Amino acid sequence: MRKFRTSFLLVVMVAAALAQTASDLDSPAVNRVAAKLQCSCGCNQNMACVMPPGCPMCKTNKTKIFGLQKTGMGDDQILAQYVAENGKDIIVIPPGMGGFAGPYIALGLGLIVVLWTIRRYIRKPDMAAAGAGGVAPDVDAELLARIEKDTADLD
Repeated sequence: MRKFRTSFLLVVMVAAALAQTASDLDSPAVNRVAAKLQCSCGCNQNMACVMPPGCPMCKTNKTKIFGLQKTGMGDDQILAQYVAENGKDIIVIPPGMGGFAGPYIALGLGLIVVLWTIRRYIRKPDMAAAGAGGVAPDVDAELLARIEKDTADLD
């Protein structure tokens, strides 16, 4: 009779373990907590990732989160337990006030500086525009005569 009870208990436990479907592990409640935890497999994502073959670390931790939620633990309690077990590095640090806009803002400012610099170099007054009505630069007549003399000797 004892073997029968042990076998029956084993079958019930296996059935309970298989009863957790992928939809239970990917439920919004589980993903809400998993999104705040860093995956330790090296993928540099949070545990709410949905990689095609499925990350074994994420699946194991989602199963643990699901079990802790079934026992009645809240999100903060689950996160506190993970921090106690794995350290503070397990918590995903959300982006600051700028969020993900920081690199785009820096790119925009850099583009403005580049365009401003290009425009500044293009707008330099050339000699034809200066002679047509603008202010012509002062030319030393003596230097101009010497240049003409030197270039005349070249021919």
